[in-house]
This record gives sequence, C-alpha cells and structure tokens, in this order.
Amino acid sequence: MRNLKHVIGDLTREVQIVAILAIVVLAACAPQGAQPSPELAAMSERWEEGLNGGDIEMLASMYTADAQLMPPNSQMMQGSDAVRAEFGEMIEDGFTADLESLDAAVSGDLGYRVGTYTIFAPDDSAVDTGKYIELWRKTAAGWQITHDIWNSDLAADAGKTYVNFTHKVKDPDVWLAAWTGPNSRREMFAENGAGEIKVFQAPDDPKRVGLLVEVTDMDAMMAWLNSPEGAAAKAEDGVIDSSLIFMTEVK
Repeated sequence: MRNLKHVIGDLTREVQIVAILAIVVLAACAPQGAQPSPELAAMSERWEEGLNGGDIEMLASMYTADAQLMPPNSQMMQGSDAVRAEFGEMIEDGFTADLESLDAAVSGDLGYRVGTYTIFAPDDSAVDTGKYIELWRKTAAGWQITHDIWNSDLAADAGKTYVNFTHKVKDPDVWLAAWTGPNSRREMFAENGAGEIKVFQAPDDPKRVGLLVEVTDMDAMMAWLNSPEGAAAKAEDGVIDSSLIFMTEVK
C-alpha cells in the first residue's frame, strides 16, 4: 500500500498535531465523556464494501472533502482526490481488506474508531496486517472520517531483498540518460518487482556503473531480466554483459 499526494509545512504539522491530540483526548475520556458507538463500529463493513467492491466513490463519500490521510512511510495527504488516489490504486491492483473495529465512541459531533486490518492480494494471500485510528465528525452527510491514520505490523523491510548490480557500459552518458527523466528504466523495473533504486558511477572509471535495487518480487525481477524485453533494454543501454556482477543481500 503503497504506496501519493502530500501536504507539508508548519500549518500542516500543527493541524496534524491537533488531530492526533483530539483523537487521544476522545480515547482517554471514552469511559466518562464519550459513549460507545455501534454505528461507528459498523462502518468497517461499509468501508470494506467500498474497497472490496471496487466502488471508489462510495469509499470517498465516507471522508470529508478536507480529510487528511496519514499512511505509513509517507507524508500526509489531504482531500477527496487523495482518498481516491490512495485507495483507488489498491482497487486497480486487485487488493481487498478485512477490517475489525476494536473500539468506537462518540462525544457530541466527534467520534473515533480504533481497529485492525488485513490486506489481501488478488490471490487471497495476506500481504499486510496492521492497525488504524480514525477521527470522525458528524456532518450534513452523516458520520464522515476527517483523519485516518494506519500503520503496518510488519517490519519496514519485510518481503524485500536488496540486489546490487555492477557492470561496464559502452557509453556512460547513454546509460545514465536511461535512468533519468520520464519513461526511465526506474518505471520499467517498478513494473517488474523493484522498489527504490539507487544509481552509481565509479569516479575513476565512468564506464563502470551500478545499481542498488530494492526488490519486492525476486521471481518477477529475474523473469524480466532473463526475458527478451530485458535483454533488449540492456542492449539499448549499452550494458556489457560479460562485465555484469550480480549480488544479493545476505540476511
């Protein structure tokens, strides 16, 4: 889940702090100042219906127009377009979710919900588990989410392996150009099992270059590298195959 649109700056940080404090205050005073809310607890089923049924507009309607999303390992995002982008991408990729409400309470027109989630890949395998906390507000449209925070239970590098490629190239300028700008090799690698990529060049030998690749799907990566498409990309970039050294992370 990956993982889009970000809101930054002092004002954003202040709003985020206020939102988190509001959630903490509501949660802390739940036994006295807030009342348990079966209505909010049941919203997990509606959220699931939107995501699992591929209805991004239904999902977006559960959030206020200025809702703030606080996903893991990313900056805060805001607004209906951010909701559509974040969860629409999950729908397009075929992911589904199972949510469980652990605690939900309201006090006046404010409420909160705390729970856990499991994300499933298209083959129904569980790819992530975690927890979430939401701040809700009662509006003219009913109860809507104003702030949504979630974090994975998995380690940050779970399921990832770092791979190091070093090799020589015929023309370093041609090779470097292939790794910058639009439609670069980064996009092609991302479509075939790669995450973050760092590009290197030897200062004493410009034709000696390298990549440090965060691989999330080793089978997909190797299949592409050994495919005619992968071979064509190497030839186009001037990679000298005989110089290629391939090393994987030792865990």
